[in-house]
Amino acid sequence: MDTHAFRPFPTVEGVEVTHRYIDIGGLNVHIAEAGQGEPLIMYHGWPQHWWMWRKQFPFFASRFRVIAPDIRGFGWTEATGSGYLKDELADDLVKLIHALGYKRVRLLSHDWGGFIGIIANAKNLGVISQHFALNICPIWPRMDLQLIPATIQLGYMFRIAMPYFGRRMLMRDGTFIRYLMTRGGTRKEGWKDYETSTFSDVFKDPKRAKASTELYGSFLLREFLPLGLGKYRKYHIKTPSRILFGEKDFAIALSWLRGYEKHVDDFKIELVPETGHFIVDERPDLVNERAMSFFTDPKYTSHDL
Repeated sequence: MDTHAFRPFPTVEGVEVTHRYIDIGGLNVHIAEAGQGEPLIMYHGWPQHWWMWRKQFPFFASRFRVIAPDIRGFGWTEATGSGYLKDELADDLVKLIHALGYKRVRLLSHDWGGFIGIIANAKNLGVISQHFALNICPIWPRMDLQLIPATIQLGYMFRIAMPYFGRRMLMRDGTFIRYLMTRGGTRKEGWKDYETSTFSDVFKDPKRAKASTELYGSFLLREFLPLGLGKYRKYHIKTPSRILFGEKDFAIALSWLRGYEKHVDDFKIELVPETGHFIVDERPDLVNERAMSFFTDPKYTSHDL
């Protein structure tokens, strides 16, 4: 039994959010929804879930049908024993879009949600009409000496991926999650306990803690090397795409933001000083302004959404 599925949903101020589950074929996906209009999917990263978009829901629901899913093994979506390769998670996203009855959607994403979104976009041309990503790197890294310290910076991944010990660490008391979310002190107003615990409490469920070890373990053991060797170099993205990136990201070094140029058409990166990895929580107004400006730019007309 998936005990976490019975936990109450946290609330969002300023808009009515409804919840339901979508069967995408072998996986029950939880989605939070609000607003009316063309679809905008907001895809979270680790260690968060749909509620990370609480400051975006009321802002974007005035213009779009906002849909915030929980990724496989996160939040209230089913935690399966496998399926955490990023290509598989990208397939989940595409299946969800189709299960919702849409041909194309706009995508607002963060962290792994952005990485998964880029893969889905690359492998399924046309399914994403615009992509605005936050603090994630493209899928075409430039392999050189600069990536040595950048790879060392990913050391926290190894702690999460450790068999048994990673899962137990996440389940214990939320200390590790709070440490990562507050690392660097780049959120000027700080973090309230209920904010960090809303995310860290999810990992008290053994299945969801194990899902995170699978997420990172599969990346380190099966995906990291192929990524560096050019696994995705045959793909080219024509979709208008943007990355808004906090320069003080503790996890993703700026050197990962290179090597994509020949694989994209309309793709721009904006660096935000004095801002860390959790840019959505640190600079929600900036995220809202930049993303809305991009999504409503008249030169990007949408059809058959």
